Amino acid sequence: MHSLSARSKQFFLFLIAAITIGAIGGLLSVAFLGSLNWATTTRINSEWLIFLLPVTGGLVGFIYYKWGNPITGGTSLVLDAIHVPGAEVPARMAPMIWSGSVASHLVGASVGREGAIVQIIASVTDAVARKVSTSYNLRRVFLVIAVAAGFGGLFGVPIAGAFFGLEIQRNTKLHKSAVLPAFAASAIAYFTVEACGVKHFATPNIESLHFGWSVLWRCLVASCVFALIAVAYIQLEHRIKNVMAQAITFPPLRPVIGGFIILACVAISGTRAYLGISIPLLEGALTGAIGLAALACLWKLLFTAVSLGTGFVGGEVFPLFIIGALAGAQFARVSHASIPLFAALGLIAVFAAASNTPLTCIVIGIELFGWNALPAYCIVCVLSYVLSGKHTIYKPSPIAKHLVV
Repeated sequence: MHSLSARSKQFFLFLIAAITIGAIGGLLSVAFLGSLNWATTTRINSEWLIFLLPVTGGLVGFIYYKWGNPITGGTSLVLDAIHVPGAEVPARMAPMIWSGSVASHLVGASVGREGAIVQIIASVTDAVARKVSTSYNLRRVFLVIAVAAGFGGLFGVPIAGAFFGLEIQRNTKLHKSAVLPAFAASAIAYFTVEACGVKHFATPNIESLHFGWSVLWRCLVASCVFALIAVAYIQLEHRIKNVMAQAITFPPLRPVIGGFIILACVAISGTRAYLGISIPLLEGALTGAIGLAALACLWKLLFTAVSLGTGFVGGEVFPLFIIGALAGAQFARVSHASIPLFAALGLIAVFAAASNTPLTCIVIGIELFGWNALPAYCIVCVLSYVLSGKHTIYKPSPIAKHLVV
């Protein structure tokens, strides 16, 4: 009887936490998305701002050099706090990630937003939990809830948001106590964002798919391509970070150099389409629009790896979606397949491989593009994930590798 009473109290505690974190997370998502939209619009209307990439990079780099440790761990730091007793997400992470992301978007660094909002909500959640002396076991569940709310609310995928919060955990056993709160928080964050009138980018509904041999072999080959793209991105970003760390001992100079490299890439590519969030590229890939460059996927990959690898601030989730969609669109052109279908498959499969979250990405496919291509979602997400091996954008800290619980 006592055990039942304790479980009931815990259930209501988690339910209240889910409602609170979901609602606050949704409002933070609205405000954060609004600030990024302002930054993007301002940059597009003031083309000279991209020439401030080196200066802005230096400023962001200096701020992180002075106060950024261990915030530079990003989403991996949030995962450490979930799994490593004593680890925490610093309260200053929220304002630093927020301001750094806005500054990076304002000058055109190729960075994302979903990863950033996950870190912001997790930072606020953990700060409040520590303030009220919450136990570690409760804090880790609250952080799972925060991750689900951030991902589901900002990207507009409430079910996938919950899956992401649960699947991204490094231990193989899901915390049963976090399942229902994660779904509740993600849904509440999503509906909060919707209630505030935020419109997510438009996605096509994949038409009825006759899943025969012609589709199957293309899915199998495409999965290899998507896994290769994911691994290439992870390796390139990691390599850039290592080279910068070895060649430039003063960290604030690294994003300065990165800013100059990005400007050089703009000059060589002959377009500014790969700067910033690049939503038009994604919409063009998903609608099968003509005019996308054959190497658009590789250009976006390079811009993003340089931006994040040299120290600009933001997430990697949305850029990976765009990279995958562009890769899928180009694969469809070469193999004479449906461009919207394979752009959608690329969007979910590259992220599945890069983040090791195939179930989440299958659900993203359903929520964004409908049920009709479910067999294709399953094949490309699972196979891309398997082929990518142990590569992941969410690397644990050296301590976390040994203390995951």
